[in-house]
Amino acid sequence: MLPFLKNTFSGFSRIRSSAFGLINQNGSQVLSNELLMPSSYDIFQVRGRKRALKANLTRQQKLERRLKREAKEAARKQYNFMEKIKIRRMKSLLSPSEQHPGRYIAENEVSLPDFPTTNVFFNNQAKTQFYSITDALKMHREMQQPSIFNNPKGIIKLRIELNMTTKKKTKMISNSDNIIPVPYPIETKEKRAILAFVADPELQELAIENGAEIALGPDVIKKIIKGQFRIDDYDFCVAHSDMGTSILPLRGILKSRFPTRNNGAFGENLPEMIDKFKKGVRMNVVGDPVYLHWGLCTPVVGKLNMADEEIILNIKTIIQALCNLRDPALGPFINRAVMMVGKNQFFVPLDVTEYIPVVEEEEKK
Repeated sequence: MLPFLKNTFSGFSRIRSSAFGLINQNGSQVLSNELLMPSSYDIFQVRGRKRALKANLTRQQKLERRLKREAKEAARKQYNFMEKIKIRRMKSLLSPSEQHPGRYIAENEVSLPDFPTTNVFFNNQAKTQFYSITDALKMHREMQQPSIFNNPKGIIKLRIELNMTTKKKTKMISNSDNIIPVPYPIETKEKRAILAFVADPELQELAIENGAEIALGPDVIKKIIKGQFRIDDYDFCVAHSDMGTSILPLRGILKSRFPTRNNGAFGENLPEMIDKFKKGVRMNVVGDPVYLHWGLCTPVVGKLNMADEEIILNIKTIIQALCNLRDPALGPFINRAVMMVGKNQFFVPLDVTEYIPVVEEEEKK
């Protein structure tokens, strides 16, 4: 209800102003404050539109409102306060998955033709073409010949796009750094510092002879816990079986570097374990900080001067080890794999479906 005042003034039609105030026609001066007082006024009301706030809702409308409230509440509880701030900051940055050559999204290519109509075509004019490993190696060798990029012994690496989701919607696969032994080791300039935990002095000498930077016994465990001995300079750790109980307090300090039988860093054959971490392929799985359900892995699989069969076996071994990090029943872990050589931006999408484990219908249930 809105009240309005309507002021009506009377008796001032023959008033004029002067330098000394207001004077009527008879010459008598009128005080200005008397003019501000109305002689009469009227009050009336204007009734507004009545809103139907208490309108009856159908059962379907109530259900839709409840589902919207529940979805809004679930979205609010998905991340805590600090995670929301981190996501807000990271959205202003470019996602690593979107950097060259970008992430493959099959839904964006539904309307494109399956195959190009000419030998030379733009990538956005046809669906992504996936090639066999042999054809990809042939294309890279042509690009790296002396008359073009002149890198016939270039290092071959894969850029593998991953789906990091798990059974829980709010939990993603954690980052990991593993060493995978391959059938045909690759000689690179990468230096890997290995720390060996061995109780027997003779085995300590054996570990150092086979490539370990240093070998420590049970007497150094307390120094590591107190921070008197730094282990940050070592990339990987191996342990002999005689140190099984002694290294347990270091689990929280070493974290992903803690020696276990699963990562192949705990056992009795020290030379074999050290050789694995010296010559094996580093498989580093990193989650995307912007899109948390995406991830990347860029392992080195060989050199261009190696035989095709050797490179194929290395790729098969790495992909199978990578797929073990996620339950196959959740769907494909690998979104796409592309082959690249050195720092060159030329890439070839690979068809690696035959190396990805297939889940039967019984296992999905």
